[in-house]
Amino acid sequence: MANRLEHASSRYLRQHAHQLVDWWSYSAEPFAEARRRDRPVMLSIGYAACHWCHVMSRESFDDPQVAAYLNEHFVSIKVDREQHPLVDDTYMLATQALTGAGGWPMTVFTLPDGRTFHAGTYFPPRQRGRVPSFMQVLTAVTEAYTQRREGVEQQAAALAEHLVELSRGQHQMMKFSADPATVQDGNQAEGQALEVAVHQWIETTRSEGGFTPAPKFPPTQSLVVLWQQVLTHPEPGPLFDAAATTTEAIVLGGLQDHVGGGFARYCVDEHWAVPHFEKMLYDNAQLLRLLGLCQLACTQLAATGTDPARTQRATALAEACTRAAAGTATWLRDSMLTGQSGDRHRALAASRDADSLRDGQHVEGGAYTLTREEFDQAAAGLDSPLPEDLIRLAEVAEDPGHYCLSLLRMPRGSERETWQRLLQAVRELVAERPAPARDSKVVAGWNGLAIEALCQAAIVFENPGHRQLAEQVAHMVWEIHVAAATGTLARVSFENQAEQGNEGTLEDYAGMALGFAALALAEPSGPWALRRDRLLEQALGFIDEQGLARDTRELDPALAAQRGQQPAATALDDAVPAASSLLARALLLRAQHTMAVPEQDGAGPDNEERVDRDMQAAQALVGHSPVVAARFPSAVAGALEVQGLLQSPIQYLRISGGEPRQLGALRRLATVLGLPVGAGDEQQPAGPGNALRIYPCRHTTCQAPVADAAALLQTLRRG
Repeated sequence: MANRLEHASSRYLRQHAHQLVDWWSYSAEPFAEARRRDRPVMLSIGYAACHWCHVMSRESFDDPQVAAYLNEHFVSIKVDREQHPLVDDTYMLATQALTGAGGWPMTVFTLPDGRTFHAGTYFPPRQRGRVPSFMQVLTAVTEAYTQRREGVEQQAAALAEHLVELSRGQHQMMKFSADPATVQDGNQAEGQALEVAVHQWIETTRSEGGFTPAPKFPPTQSLVVLWQQVLTHPEPGPLFDAAATTTEAIVLGGLQDHVGGGFARYCVDEHWAVPHFEKMLYDNAQLLRLLGLCQLACTQLAATGTDPARTQRATALAEACTRAAAGTATWLRDSMLTGQSGDRHRALAASRDADSLRDGQHVEGGAYTLTREEFDQAAAGLDSPLPEDLIRLAEVAEDPGHYCLSLLRMPRGSERETWQRLLQAVRELVAERPAPARDSKVVAGWNGLAIEALCQAAIVFENPGHRQLAEQVAHMVWEIHVAAATGTLARVSFENQAEQGNEGTLEDYAGMALGFAALALAEPSGPWALRRDRLLEQALGFIDEQGLARDTRELDPALAAQRGQQPAATALDDAVPAASSLLARALLLRAQHTMAVPEQDGAGPDNEERVDRDMQAAQALVGHSPVVAARFPSAVAGALEVQGLLQSPIQYLRISGGEPRQLGALRRLATVLGLPVGAGDEQQPAGPGNALRIYPCRHTTCQAPVADAAALLQTLRRG
């Protein structure tokens, strides 16, 4: 048989190229083959950094007997969920509907037309309790397909109809009008949705951090909204307490790789001590943006607060965010940048594996954990021991005798320097270990989020190197992923070759537009505003005639059959904010930027009309948030950030005069608040002696000027 995966652009697919399974990559061909042979389809969906995907691969797909059975009775398709997110999303909905749960690896059995009739996640090689072995599942599915076909087809039809109903409900929610007259009873109008969501987050913040029990995923976008509210709320104390509790858990605990930099995907335990060790670009991009916002909010609170305990807590958290942001940006540059130093085209890789080699065996977290003896060796060179209430060594349940190193509390005084010396000793100790493998495919949308975060970090932390990295990545994506003739954006590339025929999703277009917008804010005369506009022009084509923001322009036949011909359109946030919310923020930011710096595109009626269109489109894209905010605020946190900007009394700034120190402080504050800054004119003059004057503006109207960043915050807090 021909090896179809050997030269795939996906590392995940190439990891299965040696197997005897007659794998197909995802396309129309394997479904046609299933129709020709009258066989069910087995879709195995995962990604390169997935620990349990590797486990099932070794246990089952490497087994010649399993491979032979699959080849005789199924058409087998291997899917990289990061390469084909809509395939993953479609069949995840089916899996969750059938089993009540989901995850990866995802194992889905479909009719030749793509409709699911059975699904699960990881199946072991031998039965474990009530969980059947993979071979038992394959045998049962084969028997059902060959001997009870009518029942199988009825099951597939019923499931497809169920998914149609789910889609219709979400589509109706996405089309919800912002007009208060249309708000259903029990829903909150836009002006109240943010307030309701914030109250819900405060009330549900757990003592150990986060809003839910384990596993602990970082609620990054919810924290972004909370920290923005800390900056702008007239009584920020309770907001700060809630936001700080979860942010402290993230930067102190095992989610952060204190030794190597960056953050893991989630923690498996209640107290944020032991991570699931894979590291994803999209998590680290969003967390870097959060760290800058948190640092600035804490700095402002420490400077103006009257509560000594909160002031002390804010000061310590600001320092922790600064260190974590530096470690994350360094990890992105040193560990995730593709290619070699000096290469023209370099961008950020998708992920780092959870597993690495130890004594020739793949071990989850093998590159990151320490034995007691290794920790004692690293600590032996310290001038003074660290207090027992500072350091946490948390044992990994699946790897007895190996521990994750993190902090129980903020270091104080000389403890900070001692902690840094300990980390350096651990770095030297683990330096010779095999590094976790990297999935070097470049995902456009995730790189866009990273570009935006790096641009903001460059301003907040006053580090121009972050912006240089952002520019390098942005040039690569523009030159490799964007087709010069059509302006379409490829979702992924590998070794600087864009994958043809796999156009980016709305998330990719919106994410990259945000990245280019962040570059344009800092360099109005550069190419980035025009590039942002080209991507936004394409992205607006994803909105259909009914106002529905689709995730893709069109579905292939298999996905259309599974979705009952309903378009794919996601209103709710997941690991990344919903694509519609990202697009809304990009459109709103362009409108704000155009109002702040009209000369960039040329002032005139066309410009004013585009501003109005962008703001109206942004409002429509997030108009569903009041429907959800009262019960599930984290599901619409991305939309709520946009709502906050739309309702804000200040949408951009004009400035005149000022000293470099004042301008730097203002620029940092404006960056995290999403307020573009333009130069004043004869109607917005500087103060006496070129003193700084800040003119807060909304749409075409500017208020009376204020003298500094602190006064600007007071204006925001008064509304």
